[in-house]
Amino acid sequence: MTVHKSQGSEFDDVFLVLPARDYPVLTRELIYTGLTRTRRKISIWGPQAVLNAAISRKIEGTSGLCDALWG
Repeated sequence: MTVHKSQGSEFDDVFLVLPARDYPVLTRELIYTGLTRTRRKISIWGPQAVLNAAISRKIEGTSGLCDALWG
């Protein structure tokens, strides 16, 4: 199950698998959502550098919607 599909659910144990390399979609909010799905235990599998990069990246709006509406 993906982190996105798990939103709104809770599990006793969560195993969060990170990709082998970093991607812009990996953000601190995504990691937080994955972490908060567990009631008891979480295991994270993946490169430390990928986790560090994800934690340091915030979601940035890139749709241009604000500029289109109020620009």
